Formats: sequence, C-alpha cells, structure tokens
Amino acid sequence: MDVSFKAVLFDDAGRVLLGTNPRDEWELLGGRADPEDSGPADTITRELVEEAGVPIRVGHLIDIWYYDIPHEGRVAVASYLAHFIGPATLQASHEHSRLAFFSIDELDGLRMPSQYATTIRAAATYLHDRQQKGIQ
Repeated sequence: MDVSFKAVLFDDAGRVLLGTNPRDEWELLGGRADPEDSGPADTITRELVEEAGVPIRVGHLIDIWYYDIPHEGRVAVASYLAHFIGPATLQASHEHSRLAFFSIDELDGLRMPSQYATTIRAAATYLHDRQQKGIQ
C-alpha cells in the first residue's frame, strides 16, 4: 500500500492551504516519498516547494487514515502539521490546478474526502490547545 504524506498548513488568519487534484477534489498538499527522502518531513518539505513554492517546517503527526482512490486503489494518508518558515508566493504546479486558503467554516462546502476536514479540524484544535497553554 502506498503512503501519501500531507501538510496541514495554516496561514496567520487560521486558514488552511488546499489544492485541487485531477479528480477536482480539494486536498492537503503533499505526496508520496521519493527514494532520496530520508523520512516524512523530507517528503512533505520537498512536495510543498514543488507543488506550491512554499518553504515550510514539518511538525507533529496529526492523523493517519486510509483512502480508496477510484481506479487507483487504497492509499494511507499521513497528515502532519506544518509551519511557514519564510515568505512564500503561492504558485500552483501541474499537480494542482488551483491553490487557496480556506477557513474551518468553509470546509463543509468543499468537494473533498470528509477525512481531510476531520484532520484539519484536529490540527486546528491541537494548535488552539497549545496556544491556550502558552506553548508555541
């Protein structure tokens, strides 16, 4: 089974970065490991630069779930919290026709697997709880 490593990346307004895939679904950015990647953080960092021109630092694992992609099979999706590490100008690649930031309230209106919304909400709750405790 393949594993796709995804980034849950929020901007300063608390909106999450999503891209549209070839199935016209919104999804978290990321992808499968290349042979030279030393681990999930390398994969996610590389993918975010390739897919959106975004420099990031990868944080905590948020969720792992299975997704059955029509005509492709089952993939494990491992989503990690990510943080901007510098200025970025979003630039869509051939993998995503559109990139956009969405608020938590907008997620239910998007065409995407429901588990992405669950993962994004879990990441937002994790960040909120850390901020309440004064942890960065």
